[in-house]
Amino acid sequence: MIHNQETLFLLSAVRAAECASIMGLSNMGKSALLRELCAPSVHSAYLGDRSADWLFVYIDCNLMPERSEQALHEVILRNAIESLRRVGAQAHVGAPDDILARLDRLYEQVIQPSTPIRSPLAFNDAINVLCAGSGRSLVLLFDEFDDPFGKLDGRTFLNLRAMKDRLAGALTYITATEQPLSDIRTDREATEFIELFSSRMQWLGFLGVADARAVASEFVAENHATWQDDELDFVVAQAGGHPGLLQGVLETYKRVAGGAPASTHALAFSVAKPSFEEDAAIRRECQQLWAQLSEAERTALIALAHNESSDETTTKQLQTKRLVPSGDGRDLREARDAQPLVGALWTAFIRRHALIRQRAERGVRVDIDSGEVFADGRRLEQLTDLEYKLIKFLYARVNKIVDKYAIVTEVWGEKFIDDVDDARIEKLVSRLRGKLETNAEEPKYLQTVRGRGYKLIG
Repeated sequence: MIHNQETLFLLSAVRAAECASIMGLSNMGKSALLRELCAPSVHSAYLGDRSADWLFVYIDCNLMPERSEQALHEVILRNAIESLRRVGAQAHVGAPDDILARLDRLYEQVIQPSTPIRSPLAFNDAINVLCAGSGRSLVLLFDEFDDPFGKLDGRTFLNLRAMKDRLAGALTYITATEQPLSDIRTDREATEFIELFSSRMQWLGFLGVADARAVASEFVAENHATWQDDELDFVVAQAGGHPGLLQGVLETYKRVAGGAPASTHALAFSVAKPSFEEDAAIRRECQQLWAQLSEAERTALIALAHNESSDETTTKQLQTKRLVPSGDGRDLREARDAQPLVGALWTAFIRRHALIRQRAERGVRVDIDSGEVFADGRRLEQLTDLEYKLIKFLYARVNKIVDKYAIVTEVWGEKFIDDVDDARIEKLVSRLRGKLETNAEEPKYLQTVRGRGYKLIG
């Protein structure tokens, strides 16, 4: 069991019948946390005699077949019916047959309505039946909620708000997203839904020392291994509190040196360190985490990794996200049991990127791995697909003239050679130049060679 603090936070919201929202970057353990809320062992540990008062329904929004209100209703109702049957089986007391039969009929009307309006009405009826007929309050756990919340019609969420208002304590929502709901959309309908979570929002960040060590100990037990305390300490110090990184480091150490005799631990640790740095999964975790940070956050992390002062506002933002320790300490790896633990591998990754920045302070650089583009050390704002294809093509031919035929072939595709005229090419170049150059009227890097094409200056 990890994220004990967040488990308490969410179950406190459930007890109070208040909606709650957790946010966290990828692989921080949001999905694992929501799934754990459905486990009987968690109910026994945290809810005690009241564990039978709620029906927890885990909903993976990635399993929606399409981004539509009907698809959301289908995945909610399907998982709710499955959860009701499973809970009944575990308690050896199934839900009444008439309740399950009604839910099955309403589910069919959601997915195959006689008229379009019948689908949302059947969904509303099914939620009423679940809340009234199960004898439990319904807790809907929305995982991977970013995309549907950003794309579905606002009326979908206005309806969910109205259901919560009507059913009150019988219905609770918990959402897991990579950013605050209010950063995803701000229209009126969505804002009314977001108001449900205003008093219960929390970031899910790096684990503290105690939780990270508990995860490592659980991994060892599950693999029927025997590791000494200094091995656990070593692995946790290297990986830190990022759950994805921790899993990668544990797997690699088990393969390379886990369970070595105590007399050879120093050698085992020296062998394991380069293996961590070379492991593709560990590198990918670091790169994915880095890609989700803003430029200001990256700059602050670089300063903190070198024990230098950083922008106070951005540092507080990183602390809120539980990506760095809070308090007076400036050392990125400062660690107390409850503090976010930043491991040696992540710190080394940040320092390497500081060196890359220094080398790339002048000129244009395209990072193919992350898809990011830098000009004089400044990361460009988000490029469109065509803009990125163009800069990548020019970057591969830096200081060489590229004609318009080659640009059309590479950027749009050869079949569009007769459809893309000079004006479209010039407009694309102009948009890219506006993002690349500090003064687009006097371009330093993306230059036009009259009558011949374009050149990217290295």
